[in-house]
Amino acid sequence: MKKVYLMVGLALVVTGCAGPNPYVYKAPVEDRSRTPQSSEPGTVVPVDPVPGVKVTPIGGAPVIRAQREEEDKPVQIQAPVEQVVSQPQSPAVIALLETARQDSSSGNLRTAQNRLERALRIAPRDPEVYIQLADVQRRQGQFLQAEQVALKGVSVAAGQKNPLRRLWSLIADIRQEAGNAAGAAEARQKAAAY
Repeated sequence: MKKVYLMVGLALVVTGCAGPNPYVYKAPVEDRSRTPQSSEPGTVVPVDPVPGVKVTPIGGAPVIRAQREEEDKPVQIQAPVEQVVSQPQSPAVIALLETARQDSSSGNLRTAQNRLERALRIAPRDPEVYIQLADVQRRQGQFLQAEQVALKGVSVAAGQKNPLRRLWSLIADIRQEAGNAAGAAEARQKAAAY
């Protein structure tokens, strides 16, 4: 019997919600039937003021001034791009890089790769992460992935001589181990340019 009362009550609630509610606010609708249809686009069409509605601006009219002539001020020269130090900013990345180095030197390459991939998610603009990750992948024999990671590192390290030299040397090693002697020689030339 309780189920019947529950079902009837639920049906009444649903029926009450589905019907029109006279207490709900209805948005005003603009009547465009009085505007002339023959006006061209871009022309101003006056409208009849609605009785009881008064529009008052909140602030004064905006003041439009001519631009001031800038005096010739000396331009500050920024430090050259190659002097930018590529140190990781996050302590978490520093810790991940250090533990990945320890894992890599002890032969736990898979663990090192996992740590470096995590560091890459935290600091995707740090060339050192790309260098270490590509080296670990090279040592695992994943030459294609290692080269792709190193090339991504090259684009991240644009303008930084030391990381670029290290990345191109690493690309040369990857290509040499993969059997691409011509590509390795090309990468060594690019490394020597930095």
